[in-house]
Amino acid sequence: MKNIKVITLEHISIAELTDIWNRCWRGYYYDMTYTPEHLKTWLHLSQVFLQDSRAIIVEDQVVGFALLSVDGSDGWVAGTCIAPNYRRKGLFTPLMHSLLNSATCLRLKRVYLEVLVQNHALKVYQSVGFTRVRPLNIYRDQCRIHYPPPRKAAVRSLERVSIEQYFTNRRSALFIPGWQRREGYLKRYRHSLAVMNLAGTAGALFAGVKNTLCIDAWSATESGAEEVISALPSRTGSSFTLINQPEDWIVAGLSAYGIIPSAKQFEMCVELT
Repeated sequence: MKNIKVITLEHISIAELTDIWNRCWRGYYYDMTYTPEHLKTWLHLSQVFLQDSRAIIVEDQVVGFALLSVDGSDGWVAGTCIAPNYRRKGLFTPLMHSLLNSATCLRLKRVYLEVLVQNHALKVYQSVGFTRVRPLNIYRDQCRIHYPPPRKAAVRSLERVSIEQYFTNRRSALFIPGWQRREGYLKRYRHSLAVMNLAGTAGALFAGVKNTLCIDAWSATESGAEEVISALPSRTGSSFTLINQPEDWIVAGLSAYGIIPSAKQFEMCVELT
């Protein structure tokens, strides 16, 4: 293809970036349509560096983008896509190389991303150096929790705790979160509610206007996972959403309820020299 170039996104307005985002995500596995306000919130939560993110242009039109988020010496691909009419034309690889060059210039040590297991982009990520770290599970609204619980156990209520106490205990549990579950990311939510069991071995974090959106759940024990899962309906209702959950006690507990992930991703990482 002729007249191809890669640019940064620092001088593109939110309105323009929203249009680019929505055009490029058409035909994806899920509806990724954003309003400018939604995208602005996403950029804030993700701490995207627009000056270090990249867009690929063909014939003076942006047909793809790759957003770079930074947390210390780590980077994260906070969204990357090629517009439907320009896919499978060899544009994605140079776009990713350019983003990784940007990460190298920032002296980042590694860059992470998540990709659906069925996504053809997986091959491109591998070709530019990304390797699989672990599977991550996605639970969406269609997942429902039904009573009675799988085991007859006295389920104590979860108690509200401070955000700092919540993350102190989560760190002690050696829970390794995906990027959107990192402490800094979750603390950027404007409103959130943290709860833990009495033993302090399991907890969940909720956000949204009424704190009904589950944005984090963890447990160091099987019994703690059951306490968290059993308490979810009282906060989220009969359905819930939880993204990027590693294979842990929470996943095992949900499976005991007959709840399987609605999608699976691979967490991937490339080490930069």
